[in-house]
Amino acid sequence: MLKQNGARLKEGGIVWIPCEVKDGMFPTERYVRVEVPGEKAITGFIPEEDVKEGQVRAVIAQIVKNSAALLFRGEILSATNPVTVSTKWLATAAAK
Repeated sequence: MLKQNGARLKEGGIVWIPCEVKDGMFPTERYVRVEVPGEKAITGFIPEEDVKEGQVRAVIAQIVKNSAALLFRGEILSATNPVTVSTKWLATAAAK
């Protein structure tokens, strides 16, 4: 387990990350956009049950040094799934 900025990040853990939410192509999905400073935004179509109140659910698939691989359900358009982000950013984003 990695503790950063007071947040506990562990492989297999579920995190809720702030995002912009729009309607998806189907009634059961939502289009989300997660802004990651200094990186390309994460965009994709996510099942509606994984999106709530401006946040999207992700599972921490792996933590290596200063990066974490986040696994999103659905279709990620901007990157491969899982998506690699910095643990510093993740700890800050998941704490919001």
